Amino acid sequence: MGASPSVIGGFRFAARLHLLVVCVWLVSVVLLVPAQVIVQATAGPARANLPSGRLGSGEDPILFFEILRPVAAPLIVVLAFGCLLFIGWWILWHASIVRWWLNPEADEVRFAQILGCGLAVWWRFTRLALLTLILQLIVTTVPWLPFLADVRERFLLPLLVFGSVLTVLGTLMVWLATMRGMWLLGEPGRRSAIAAWVRGLWAVLRRPLRSFLPLLVWALPGLVLLVLPVIYDGPAPGMFLLVAWLVSSFCWVALHLSYAPPKPKARPKVSPLEPPGVPYVTTRFPTLHDNR
Repeated sequence: MGASPSVIGGFRFAARLHLLVVCVWLVSVVLLVPAQVIVQATAGPARANLPSGRLGSGEDPILFFEILRPVAAPLIVVLAFGCLLFIGWWILWHASIVRWWLNPEADEVRFAQILGCGLAVWWRFTRLALLTLILQLIVTTVPWLPFLADVRERFLLPLLVFGSVLTVLGTLMVWLATMRGMWLLGEPGRRSAIAAWVRGLWAVLRRPLRSFLPLLVWALPGLVLLVLPVIYDGPAPGMFLLVAWLVSSFCWVALHLSYAPPKPKARPKVSPLEPPGVPYVTTRFPTLHDNR
């Protein structure tokens, strides 16, 4: 795929698919709000009964976890179930956009048609997501394996710096290759998630700066706005949560569409009797039988 990632193109396409942005936002709210409600219902009254005055350094997180201990089990279940549904939904809408965009016959923005395109290839993109998670686990753990051995004190700081840098670079490469590989996996006749990811990695290595720019512009604010409402404790947490997640949903859709190639053009319709590559020409004049 020779197309270069475009931040402006991602913004334009996300604005065009505003119904998908709203749907991503609504599903995210439905899946993540129950955990927020449990935390607020449990920690809110307990915090209100605390004596006035600031707590000591490091005491606030300890007190927060102590308050949530009675509801730890249902909170973990709700979070785990919500995360599974959340991941499945994200795989679906990513696959839907790819298949709809790469289909030259699908030009109109119809939400049901877009999701229908993703259902047929959902498992193919799920394999790519599982591959990404496995690779992410590898790049997160391998740089820290030297610490399992008996390391001398003078080597601790260099190994710590080396492990941190390698983990960050490996994480960036894994997810950038995944973003490029998604669009390759949606091409007709392509089914191997591994081959698509490898080709996506090669595309990132060919243009590293152009591939990294959309991730910096869209993923960083999208991640901050996704996590910030969970820890926000201001005067209007509900409204802030909804607005922040709406903007975050736009950022994630724009990030995915920033790596989209040019949309294929639909082939012109020809006569079924016309030989391939030969224009349809006739010199036959109308006759009396044609007017009957």
